[in-house]
Amino acid sequence: MSIPNEVHERFFEGRRTDEVRFVVNDAVNVTSGPHAGRFGPVISILSLDPEVTYLVESLTPPYGDVQVRQSDLERDETAC
Repeated sequence: MSIPNEVHERFFEGRRTDEVRFVVNDAVNVTSGPHAGRFGPVISILSLDPEVTYLVESLTPPYGDVQVRQSDLERDETAC
């Protein structure tokens, strides 16, 4: 399922919604799931269903981009 243009626009403009809680360049911590313990900026939104999923640039080893479900993320308020 493709992501509507309006959702992409809000994401890249930094406008959060109840459905899409993170936006581009938000600093996040991965709190659960296979990438738990990593942190870095959100760089893209990948899907809305069955759950919002983002691409996060891991700034901790192993480095690289990882796909993370919204429920596995929390905003890193210390980096803001």
